[in-house]
Amino acid sequence: MSPSDRPPPLAEKDSRALDIRQRQVLVTAPRQVALVERDLTAPPPGEVRVRVREVGVCGSDLKMWSGEHAVLKPPLVLGHEAWGVVEEHAVDPDATGSAPLPPGTPVVIVPPAGCGACHNCSRGREQLCARMRFVGGQIDGAMARFLTVPPRHLLRIDPQVPEQLRVMIEPLAVAVHAVSRARVGADDQALVIGAGPIGVFCALVLAAQGVGRVVVTDRNPLRLDLARRLEVPHRVRTTTTRPLVAGGDHIRSEGADVVFDCVGAQATIAQALAETCRGGRAVLVGISPAELTVDGVALQRGERELIGVQMYRREDFTRAMGLLTEGLVPAVDGLKHSRPLSQAAELFDELALRPSSALKESLLPD
Repeated sequence: MSPSDRPPPLAEKDSRALDIRQRQVLVTAPRQVALVERDLTAPPPGEVRVRVREVGVCGSDLKMWSGEHAVLKPPLVLGHEAWGVVEEHAVDPDATGSAPLPPGTPVVIVPPAGCGACHNCSRGREQLCARMRFVGGQIDGAMARFLTVPPRHLLRIDPQVPEQLRVMIEPLAVAVHAVSRARVGADDQALVIGAGPIGVFCALVLAAQGVGRVVVTDRNPLRLDLARRLEVPHRVRTTTTRPLVAGGDHIRSEGADVVFDCVGAQATIAQALAETCRGGRAVLVGISPAELTVDGVALQRGERELIGVQMYRREDFTRAMGLLTEGLVPAVDGLKHSRPLSQAAELFDELALRPSSALKESLLPD
């Protein structure tokens, strides 16, 4: 075929027609998922359209999908563990400040944004703002081909972060923030309940900070084997509600200085407090139930602290990217499983029955 016989450029544009339509995973009701498509509209003034490259699925997504989240209920477009590439920036003629991110810039999604004027927002703690809005909650999330958000929800990705690990920036930021809240020292002993992604990341961050003894516990041997391959220092399989009994060789009999509950259930939160030594700290990282019962005597008379963790601050993302560039997460088999966005409903059904054998499950826009 001669050059003059080839289809004009318009034909190539037409071949991408489906690709430029919006496609979103919508949770219409508890445990009900629909894949919806529509035409794209221009971003509102001042907002940025991001072409999503990968979005992770986590325990909080499962709680929102099932209707069991204490705050966020369907209908929802989920997806907050995500990265992508800037596609279009709608200029706001009234905006002032830094220059917009140019098209093609790789960005990670920073889900929470506050009102910008309250006590906590003025101190960089937007996640604690009473009017905070969350991507994947109050704002349509990244289980989609495209995400359109104000630029404050985006952070440029350090190009040294490997592409295959970029979907892990957000969950690693959770662990970075949790460890900072715990005020750990090199002489501390730390116990992590739950060897899911957040628990494993907490253990890795603790070890990277030089904490002397780090133990992660779980009932699932596959998760513990993955934690071993990711070089978590000590792993203990639990078959009872007393992980310290099984882990007595690793944690002193008086209890750990700091215990991280990365599950978010009544039983594991009570367990975390019980395994904390007098004067120690129990850190609630998993999403807690709306109502919680704790041992008030152990809390008060043992001078124990119960510390809540609400997501992260913006600087925790920067720290997470630094840790990934430093090799915190080695490349091992089973690190990540990915599937097309169109299989989201199937993935949620599977995860409701059993935890994944991979550290991270992710969806790829299709």
